[in-house]
Amino acid sequence: MRNFLIACVAVVLSGCSTSAQEGAGKGATMGMVGGAVAGAVGSLLWGGNVVEGAAKGAAVGAASGAATGAVSGSMKDSAKKNEPKPKPAAVDQAELRKKMGDRNYATTVLLTQCRHQDAIASSQDTLAASKSKDERVYALLIQGIAAEESGDKALASSAYAKIVQEDPARGSVDKVRADALEGVMKVQATRRDHGLSPLCKA
Repeated sequence: MRNFLIACVAVVLSGCSTSAQEGAGKGATMGMVGGAVAGAVGSLLWGGNVVEGAAKGAAVGAASGAATGAVSGSMKDSAKKNEPKPKPAAVDQAELRKKMGDRNYATTVLLTQCRHQDAIASSQDTLAASKSKDERVYALLIQGIAAEESGDKALASSAYAKIVQEDPARGSVDKVRADALEGVMKVQATRRDHGLSPLCKA
């Protein structure tokens, strides 16, 4: 699986222009951080080794981010040359991403970039559109983490109560809040581990 992802990225990057390579690099970085955060938060919800979950998420996120970034860069180059735009390369996604859903994955990347209001709005979209319990609980947890980090305690508390309503097996509101606060620490640690500022600038 890992070799397949690396091969996909290699195919995308081979023969790329500078713009495509820069796009791939930026996409890989954000994809890696977003994937690592998604893995860590997913491990809080569904168990498993948090470090392993983050590492696997980072590998998949880097591959898909690099592919998307390279395609984006190639599209800019093609537009300059008035050539047809290339189609995005298909990259196989991790089982975790399937469980959380693509919308939640995108929301996690927004959170990673300190775009708290966008992440909260995106999680609301998921809640309005999805009937999957896993997707809804993940969306609420991401919303709670984004709200905690941005200082909106009322929204965070509301999200925790909804998680308990959605999935009583999660325990009390206090237990869910503790999970979210652990999630905040994991998000910040993951940013730091990937060379980004752990704390968001006001």
